[in-house]
Amino acid sequence: MSRTRHRSIVNVGTTATVAVLRACEGLIIVAYLLRVLGTETFGIWALISTMAAYLLILDLGVVGALGRLLAGCRGANDIEGFNRTLSTALTLLTGAGAVTLLVAFAMAEIFPLVFHVPDHQLADVRGALLIAGVWAALYFPTSIFDVVLWSHERFDLSNLVEMPVIAIRLCLILLLIHEGSPLTHLAGIGLATNVATVVLTAACAWWVEPRLRPVPGVLSRAALREIYPIGFWFSALSVARSLTQQVGTTLVGHSLGNRAVATFTIARQLTTYCATVMLSLTQIAAPRAAVYFFGRRGDEQKILFVGGGRAATALALFFVGGFLSLGAQFISIWQGGRQDAAFVPLVVLLLGEAFPMAQGVTYSILTAMGRHQTLARFAMMEGLCTLCVAAAVVRPFGILGVCYAVAISATVFRGLCPWLLTCRLLDVTPLAYLRYAVFPVAAVWAAATAAISLTAAEWPVRGWVSLIGYGALYAAIYLPACAFIILGREALGPAKDLIRRLRIT
Repeated sequence: MSRTRHRSIVNVGTTATVAVLRACEGLIIVAYLLRVLGTETFGIWALISTMAAYLLILDLGVVGALGRLLAGCRGANDIEGFNRTLSTALTLLTGAGAVTLLVAFAMAEIFPLVFHVPDHQLADVRGALLIAGVWAALYFPTSIFDVVLWSHERFDLSNLVEMPVIAIRLCLILLLIHEGSPLTHLAGIGLATNVATVVLTAACAWWVEPRLRPVPGVLSRAALREIYPIGFWFSALSVARSLTQQVGTTLVGHSLGNRAVATFTIARQLTTYCATVMLSLTQIAAPRAAVYFFGRRGDEQKILFVGGGRAATALALFFVGGFLSLGAQFISIWQGGRQDAAFVPLVVLLLGEAFPMAQGVTYSILTAMGRHQTLARFAMMEGLCTLCVAAAVVRPFGILGVCYAVAISATVFRGLCPWLLTCRLLDVTPLAYLRYAVFPVAAVWAAATAAISLTAAEWPVRGWVSLIGYGALYAAIYLPACAFIILGREALGPAKDLIRRLRIT
């Protein structure tokens, strides 16, 4: 097995593991916090998390542009250009961190004016917002180390750092957060574990590239000319997507109250977990897409687009089918019957995210081709459409109206538009893509989802054991069939090896 293939397998394996661990951590924490904090306080915490996410848009696209530029320097073995670009980005991101801290102070004062906060929680909420602002300010300059690992395709190291941190953060929350605990304690745990992640990631970055020399205060004109043409549109893309991601929670909290935020957050969070797993797996293709583009390897770009799209579609439909057939039972058991109303919003959001989740490789290809401007325009149109439609329907139609606004905008502007653009750029007909990448997988998905839904209707889920059993049955039906469609005869290789070894034994 080649070194590149081995590295890709390790990257996929560790990334999938981290994505699953994050999802499990989130499921446990959400259920626990809802129980110990109560619906009202949990809704406030969800809004604080939303405000913290808004702060992360202030990097002006430098982080996104840096990854692409460092990958190019590495491909050209230009360590001088690598360090020059990295140092310039560090200086810019340090300034962004300082601005972020000032914005966080202002946000802490404005928050109680926009959302309902009980008088006895005002100081606690402001403190939690300031802690979140401190982390956002630290995130910008320290994110360069994660980008260094990204540019070297060392996702495995990033993931190995993340795994123990996830476990430690979960244990700290379960041990230290109880009924009546202040939100500042919760924010402090997040800050401490994030700082630990940064320190370990920096050590890994220097181990991978000992010649790394980031110098704060350096501003290279050549590096600025490279960063800002890309960074401007990366910034627009980042801002638009972040606003789109958070606008639903903000509108629900402002118009419907903190309890409605909790219900919407359940549906939104489960959808986000699925999208995060997909993003974690498909971003592995980003450095390879950059290599193919800069190397003018058009045929390999087409193979990556169609073959990667087929694998991404299979994974996206796996999540959608699982929640369609077992989502209602899962939410009921997970939340003890307190948030059953979140199932229908979850279905709407997941159906809207299905095609966008399947286009993760498409996004990597367009980014490598320098189509940030077009992606940013799509993202801005998605955000504008979501905001306008959701604001118009939130009061008459409630949470479900907001979900439809989010879902339709995502399907059109984050799914169909980038996909059609890439088909045109790579000279792949949409029908050929659908016939090769979507239809075979969709047929397996429909059969597996129908089988599990009918079985669960005949023999209802009674608890965690039967739910896990149904989930395992769904995976056993769906995943091997999709693996055979995606890999062909190569999918039978491990089984043949096992049979051969058993015969020898």
